[in-house]
Amino acid sequence: MVDLKLLAGEALMTGKSKSKNGVSSPISIFCPQCGTEINPFGSVPDKPLRRGPTDERFQEIARCLKDLIYEGSWKPGTRIPTRRQLCQKYGASPITIQNIIDQFEEDGFLRTERPSGTYVAVKPPHTFNVALVFPEKKESSLLWKALSTVAEKDRDDGLKILQFTSIKFNGWTGNAEQVALVEYVKRKKLMGIFFTSPPFLVERTPIVTEPGIPRCAFTLPGASYPEISKFSVDGTSFQTRSLEYLSKRGRKKVSVIGHPWILNPSHNWLKKIDEYGLKSGPHWLQGMNISEPAPSENIARLIFSDICSEHPDGLIITDDNLVESVTRGIAQAGVRIPSDLEIVAHTNFPCPPKASVPVVRLGYDAKEILETGLRLLREKRSAGTVSPAAALIKAVFEDELK
Repeated sequence: MVDLKLLAGEALMTGKSKSKNGVSSPISIFCPQCGTEINPFGSVPDKPLRRGPTDERFQEIARCLKDLIYEGSWKPGTRIPTRRQLCQKYGASPITIQNIIDQFEEDGFLRTERPSGTYVAVKPPHTFNVALVFPEKKESSLLWKALSTVAEKDRDDGLKILQFTSIKFNGWTGNAEQVALVEYVKRKKLMGIFFTSPPFLVERTPIVTEPGIPRCAFTLPGASYPEISKFSVDGTSFQTRSLEYLSKRGRKKVSVIGHPWILNPSHNWLKKIDEYGLKSGPHWLQGMNISEPAPSENIARLIFSDICSEHPDGLIITDDNLVESVTRGIAQAGVRIPSDLEIVAHTNFPCPPKASVPVVRLGYDAKEILETGLRLLREKRSAGTVSPAAALIKAVFEDELK
């Protein structure tokens, strides 16, 4: 719920009031995040507002000056015009210009060296800040955990990766991280935004709609958002490499346990297994809810129990969220590893899931995912266009990691 009493005070600063024939129109309360009018407020302040960050003229001049920095007319390290020159050019008071310069210095765009003047920062924030956006807590996904882990490491290229979690509200929210992200966006303090999932949860906020900021999303290539560069993992490479591995190891009968997507005809697991001269069947293909992996333990124990007359000698686990439960069920079934069974387990490196039995890890390198997204952001900033071909991240075995 939005506290209208609290916003009423803010409306006096953010609402727009126009006069006609000396009569002031009501001031409205606007959502500070999505700009939606919440409620008309039928009074106006007795005194004119002090010119500052909430004043329209202040914002207009600030946008003009910010664009000079953002678009490169004022290059890093160069001296900007004097305050007097800026006052004359924009017809503004010295207080307004000084307030703008103070804000730019606070945000890291400018620095003042007395008595020589004011300069554009050598590294303005829009040249090195990247927002890494998670729709939920990072711990809720092993992939997000892996991305967060590699993003925390020191970098040689000067980029600063800022992580924001639980970014999922299209309207007003009290989530401090989302409010902070919106401020970064509105004040153009970002080189780019990296969405770790499709951004539909915030598609009506400045996080998606504010122009001029490169964005990329780790999502399916066919997803919408034409202004956002998109890339994803190559699921076919995981399928191919896991089957090649089991075939070369002399395995003959293969079971697959993973996300329900494995049952989608487009994946053709049974057909692919047959192409490698291996044997399987619908009862050995089990799609599980990765949000509730516990039942996969019983499924694994059942597949390898004495009740079944025939057991697979190769197993592919296609989602890392299921690895812990599935391998626990195999351990309980008393299967001998690797003499009776070899397991290829999906992993998002460098955060492997726990396993109760030995497994061969095959999956995707979070470092490559992160660097691919950053490359797309740089390309968008330099070329001004979205990359025409979506990148695909290939599956790699653990011993192939650089």
